Amino acid sequence: MNIDFTKMNGLIPAIVQDAVTGKVLMQGYMNEEALAKTQETGMVTFFSRSKDRLWTKGETSGNFMELVSIAVDCDGDSILVKANPKGPVCHTGADTCFAEINASKTGFIDQLRSIIKDRKNNPSDKSYTASLFAKGIN
Repeated sequence: MNIDFTKMNGLIPAIVQDAVTGKVLMQGYMNEEALAKTQETGMVTFFSRSKDRLWTKGETSGNFMELVSIAVDCDGDSILVKANPKGPVCHTGADTCFAEINASKTGFIDQLRSIIKDRKNNPSDKSYTASLFAKGIN
């Protein structure tokens, strides 16, 4: 990843999107340390401008966001974080910081797709789905 942290005094905007539903959940800021901690722990971490410190989303509420992927924009000065939220994202209790409900019309199908993908990527001897992938039936 080639990220330019110099444009905004060491901070870059980090837009967080639900990896399953595609909804934009929130926008925060990351410095190099927050990005490194996010990558190391797998939990989305920001730099709080008001508190002047790192904060991991969910450290108070328990509503963590598990990292799925990070993409850098074409200018290298902002990132798109795809994550799996473990509860409401906004401090107000809303699903997103944009007062939207974070639900997919195909919720069950999305969940099933996620489970099948997990069985393929993390096979278990006890999984029928994983056994089908192992046999080449996909």
